[in-house]
Amino acid sequence: MDLKPSHIFYLQDSFNNFFDKRSSHNRAKIEETLDNICEGGCSIHSIPSITVASHDGKWMTVDNRRLWVFKELERLGKCYNVDVEVGYSIPSAKLTTTNGGVTIDVRGSPGETWYTKPGSGSSSHYQVVSRTTRYTVFDDWGFDFDFLLLHTK
Repeated sequence: MDLKPSHIFYLQDSFNNFFDKRSSHNRAKIEETLDNICEGGCSIHSIPSITVASHDGKWMTVDNRRLWVFKELERLGKCYNVDVEVGYSIPSAKLTTTNGGVTIDVRGSPGETWYTKPGSGSSSHYQVVSRTTRYTVFDDWGFDFDFLLLHTK
C-alpha cells in the first residue's frame, strides 16, 4: 500500500537523531541519509519500508526515523508516496506520543543541510531538543536520573 508521509503519524514522542546499528544506514545521522538521497548518493529505496497500523482512525508507525526522512523528502518535493507494510497492532509500550503523533522531538541535531532548506510543505512535524531532555526526570525524592545516566558510564 502507498501512503503520503504526511498522512502517517508518529507513535512515540521522540527519537534519537542516529539510525541504529541494525539499519542499512548504520549509525548515520538521519540528516546524512536525507542529504545522500537529495544529492543522489543513494536512493529513497535504500530505506526499508515502514510498518503502519491503524490507531484511532490514523495510520501510525514506530519507524520514526524513517518517517522523519520520508516527511522531509515530501516537504522538499522529492517524495510523494511511500510503500508501507500494514501491521495489525500497536505496541502499547511504544505509544508515548502526547499529541496524536502530529509532531515528534528529535533528540540531538539532525545534522547536515537539506533539512534547513525551504520546501513546499511544513517542517512543523518535529522539533530539535537536547539529547538529555527526554531523560531529565526526578523521582519522589528529587533524584536526578539524568545525572545518573551521564555519570555511570
